[in-house]
Amino acid sequence: MRSKSLIAILITLIIGIVIGILSSTYMRNRRLKEFRSYASFEGFKYQALRIIDPTEEQKEKILPVIEEFSRKNQKLKIKYREEFIALMKDYKNELDPLLTKEQIQRIESRRHERPPSDRRGRGRDRGGRHRNGSGPPSR
Repeated sequence: MRSKSLIAILITLIIGIVIGILSSTYMRNRRLKEFRSYASFEGFKYQALRIIDPTEEQKEKILPVIEEFSRKNQKLKIKYREEFIALMKDYKNELDPLLTKEQIQRIESRRHERPPSDRRGRGRDRGGRHRNGSGPPSR
């Protein structure tokens, strides 16, 4: 009788842990998806309009402002990405002469361990171009 109670408690505990993990993951992914939607031109516009919830009269005046800042946001992200890539190349060029071949290989192997989607860069399509069609293909 006592072992049945203990098993029932353990099963309940395990079910509670699983439900907690799944709900936490769901909530985190939902928030990340909402945050990432700001990355695209349309997503930025959609989120701004959703939050503001303007009247039709306001929407006519607000939309050009949102679109202008969405374009500026896109340009800023592209510029940041290009500057970051240049910075990392400079970092590698200064660091590599100070390292042994084994240390360089460890760094390179870590870079190649990332999933292909991470190496391609966020905001780019399979061809390496930015999703909005601008910018050079990634290398």
